Formats: sequence, C-alpha cells, structure tokens
Amino acid sequence: MRSEFRLLVSIGLLISLVGCGLTERSTVEKSAVVQWPTSDDSLDFWDTLESQSVTTNDDALHGLLLLVQESPPPADWNQRLEAAQRRGWLKKDIKLQAKESARVGMIAVCVCHILDVQGGLSMRLMGKIPRYSTRELVHMGLLPGITENEALTGSEFLALIAATEQQQWLDMALAARDQAAKRPSTPPASKEAINAGGPQGTPASDQTASPAPTPTATDAIEVAP
Repeated sequence: MRSEFRLLVSIGLLISLVGCGLTERSTVEKSAVVQWPTSDDSLDFWDTLESQSVTTNDDALHGLLLLVQESPPPADWNQRLEAAQRRGWLKKDIKLQAKESARVGMIAVCVCHILDVQGGLSMRLMGKIPRYSTRELVHMGLLPGITENEALTGSEFLALIAATEQQQWLDMALAARDQAAKRPSTPPASKEAINAGGPQGTPASDQTASPAPTPTATDAIEVAP
C-alpha cells in the first residue's frame, strides 16, 4: 500500500514539474520594441528583431499593427493590446505579459483575422482559436510545421510578416480578377446602330464633316483706318 502511495505521489510531482515546464515562458527585458517603440522607428525595429532569439508578445503585436498600418500608432504595450482587442484579434480577458515570448497560436490567430482566413470545418465551428489558426497557417505554407505553444525567433517572425503581406497582395490580385470577370462585356455595335443618324440612311461612317474655311492672306492683314 505504501509503495503504491509513493508511486502516486511521484507521478503527481512529475506531472506538476512537466506542467510548469510547458507553461513557463522565456522573457526578454530589452526587446526590439522597447528599443524602437514608434512607427517612425520601424526599420530599426525590424533590423533589431531579426537577430533576436525570441519574439515577445509586445514585439509581435507591434509588428502586426505595423503591418495593418494601425492609426494612430499605439505608443506602448497597453495601447497595442487594446488595439488588437478592438480589432477582434484577441479576447478582452486574455492574459499576456509584454516581455514574455509570444505563443505561435496567439500570433496565428491575429494573422488569420488579418487575412480573413475561413479555414475548414473545425475553424468554422470553433472559431479562430490558437490550435486551428496555427494549423491553417501551416497548411497555407505561412508557418513551418510547429505547434501553437511554441515560440518564434525574430527572423521567423519577420518571415511570417513577409509571407502574410505577400498573401495580402495575392488575395487583392485574385479579387480584382474575379471582379473583372463579373463585369459585363460591351456588345459589338449593331448594323442598325451604325446606320443610325445618317441622311437618307447613309452610314454614319460615310458622313464627312464640312471642312473649316481656310484662312487667306488677307485675313491676316490689318486694315489701316
């Protein structure tokens, strides 16, 4: 009995340790967005983030809001979080820390909203939740084969932003093509329309305009009083 009790206690401790490891996130004290927080610093922000070992929640929201050209640009973490919630990317009760590494699932949800990804049956039933949003972006080739709880390096996040922007351009081009295909084509002019308006049935193409009078040299002479 005692051995079974000890075994159960050991299993419980092991599960608690594993659980802590899964939920613990790495932090970055001075990430790219802390150094370059405004939209005017966007080039320096992207350049610094590219060499960063992990993308923080603050980095991710700043980069995503730069992508959609949020106006006015949020000035700090609280404003960035409020902007993401106002756009419907994140729920109001979500608990995020600015300096913690961003989960792929959270970023994927935001991207799916930006691209208006409809997804398969699971996403249509459950909504744009982290697991299905991540799977959709993997299926679309915007993310490598990773899970929703993993983190992205700075360069990986930049690659996702670039792929998302490219997908936006592709979607706009396809939408323009569909719009052009739906536009009714102009039918060729009928024979009656061509002949309409000519004197005694003369085709309009045979009508010639009366030439303007040719000015003579005398027209240019000023007569003295």
